[in-house]
Amino acid sequence: MSSFHKASALFDTSFDTQEYFESMSAEFAKSALITTIESQKTPLIFLLGEPGVGKTYLLHLIQQHFATKKILFATDPFRTPDAFLQFLLQKSGYDKEATLSELKESAIALFQEHPDHLIIVDEAQLLDESVLELIRLLGDTGHFYFLLSMHHDEGMNIVKKRHFASRNHRVISLGVLQNNEIHHYIEAQLLTHSLGSINELFHKKQVTMIEQFSKGNFRLIKQLLKHTFSIMDYAKSHAHSRYVTPTPCVITMAALDLGIIDA
Repeated sequence: MSSFHKASALFDTSFDTQEYFESMSAEFAKSALITTIESQKTPLIFLLGEPGVGKTYLLHLIQQHFATKKILFATDPFRTPDAFLQFLLQKSGYDKEATLSELKESAIALFQEHPDHLIIVDEAQLLDESVLELIRLLGDTGHFYFLLSMHHDEGMNIVKKRHFASRNHRVISLGVLQNNEIHHYIEAQLLTHSLGSINELFHKKQVTMIEQFSKGNFRLIKQLLKHTFSIMDYAKSHAHSRYVTPTPCVITMAALDLGIIDA
């Protein structure tokens, strides 16, 4: 395996908490989430951010941090209140013929007995309006603690609705990486995996291009780097010497390959 192929593999976008890079925005969001969850005074916590900034990574880190809590982690949107209540009751069992009201009362009784819990819902902007209303009503009981991750714009529209805005809640935002953070992220990943010679190829010009193409989006940064190193690996194995460094041309080809810029 060539060093470029190894570098490309480092920036795979599959989930791994060990590869998470904690930017200033992520550090603030993580700290704010932990503090708010530990206080057990806020039943509704909204984590907002653009797609690809690292919300799901952060949710998994929070899940690991609170390993002693009863954690329910939902990754798929619920279309009906019944389905959501069945999810909440999944490990305790429930009467499959129960009415919505009976399921709700069972859930309230269960979580009243287990106050040290956290219900995490990723992509919560996709929840049906009736499910969001149920979450609000459950939050009002004082026995439920929700962490709802949403795309920023859709999430803000939901938070601003009167029945959420008037309730006890907190909004925590996760932003993009800044230029110096992108440079530090690249350096940290390459040096940690003994790829210092490749790290020396990255300077302000390359980092600025990556920032411009990705707009600081963590997922796009990783994809750009993965494709850049793949191009360099191919060029090296086929003796195309002019493409074995992260020149503006190579990074632009990676961006074109990803479809984030037009030819």
